[in-house]
Amino acid sequence: MRLRAAVIAGVLLLAGCTPTPAPDPVAEIESGALSLYEQVIIWEDCEDGFECSVVAAPLDWQAPNGSLIRVALMRKAGTSSLEPLLVNPGGPGSSSIEWLLASYESLGSDYLRSNFQVIAFDPRGVGQTSPVECSNLGLKDQLLYGSSPYRFGTEEDIQYSADLSYRFAQSCQGEMSTGYYNTQQTAKDMELLRILLGSERLNYLGYSYGTELGATFAVLFPDQVGLFVLDGAVDPTIDPDLALLGQIKGFDKALSAYLVDCFTRVSCPLPNDMAEAKDTIAGLLSSLENSSMPTDFDRDLSLSAAIAGMIVTLYSQDSWEFLSIGLEEGLAGDGTTLLLLADFYNDRDAEGGYLTNLVEANYAIACADEITYPLPTADLTKEIRAASKVFGKYFAYGESSCDGWAAGIGNQKLDYRVDLPNPVMIVGTTGDPATPYEQAVTLSSLMQGSYLLTFEGEGHTAYGSSDCVGSVVDDYLAGKAISVDSLYCR
Repeated sequence: MRLRAAVIAGVLLLAGCTPTPAPDPVAEIESGALSLYEQVIIWEDCEDGFECSVVAAPLDWQAPNGSLIRVALMRKAGTSSLEPLLVNPGGPGSSSIEWLLASYESLGSDYLRSNFQVIAFDPRGVGQTSPVECSNLGLKDQLLYGSSPYRFGTEEDIQYSADLSYRFAQSCQGEMSTGYYNTQQTAKDMELLRILLGSERLNYLGYSYGTELGATFAVLFPDQVGLFVLDGAVDPTIDPDLALLGQIKGFDKALSAYLVDCFTRVSCPLPNDMAEAKDTIAGLLSSLENSSMPTDFDRDLSLSAAIAGMIVTLYSQDSWEFLSIGLEEGLAGDGTTLLLLADFYNDRDAEGGYLTNLVEANYAIACADEITYPLPTADLTKEIRAASKVFGKYFAYGESSCDGWAAGIGNQKLDYRVDLPNPVMIVGTTGDPATPYEQAVTLSSLMQGSYLLTFEGEGHTAYGSSDCVGSVVDDYLAGKAISVDSLYCR
């Protein structure tokens, strides 16, 4: 992970519920009234049309009789008779509960929602499950929106960014080490949930980082894998720099797709030539390297915010119109729309706070997991810089943004080559900028017997936005035979 890399996260969401079930399972286990596996999941109304609950889980699965955490759950009311299926929207750091609350009616497909008890759970460190909390949100604002006092790319500038990143990380270290907030510990929480839900095997839908979480569960508990849909697949076997290189190439490819579309529109704010258009956008970012741009608010647009505002629109073709507006304004010296897009990306509210702990949870989990990834085999700085005329150089400086964050506790190196008794459905989109299609191919080759569903199109993830993908995934969930010919959509 690199110092200037924007947090590559999934969906940013609205405020949600605070489950308050009684009795408290942590208190009951600590008092000796029941054991970990004797818990009963008690569902209570928490929001209009939803039910929430809490389950106790060990802070450290290596010491299951030690301290406990509370894992927050939510489901749609009236679905208790349906087969359970856990969901995760990605991140790492996105709250599954907030996501389910905001998007349940458009989640997956009508078939999914009619036939499964869709259960969101916030992974440890996220949202309502022992969330990562930082004592100095001013540092978070500086990290996401601030400008360096030094000339871009100089040693002083790089050191300034490194020091800021470290101080922010230190402000997030409380009594409970963030090292416990890692993917393998969360996968073991999922196995506990499977047992308490009474499921013979775990059914699961994961998007983006959620595919890495699902793959980790599959490696740790292969015999417990039921119906698994992994959309926007992550390759968990490549080092962070190689993954970043793939993402920069992916976002540049998505930018090219946006420009091709933009050139067909009268309102396109850019020259009708690919190279000139990219030079124009690169020039806009370059102008912010050592200055800022005024907006309609009491905050100026910085370089880091402008990059975030552009990148968030490249996750979905539906957002391209906002990129055009932001670029048109930015080229006229007005950073208002790009700043609003950055706020959406970072989950910042109008009052200057943050709706969720997405950013700090992303850092905590990604950095805790870092020790499980392969070490870089080469310095990819030049390749990252060259991967995108627009974005490359802003991700090519510095070595690690994990200084100050705790290493993963309980993590072990995993071999993701696994032969599963039940096939997994892996979905890859050819124009996915955040999790490039090649990663879906690799994950499919690692998970023997899996299906690889290819969607030829743009955007990050496809189940829920493509009718063709929805039809194939629904057939899989229904237990129907899947033909090779059906594993391609456009």
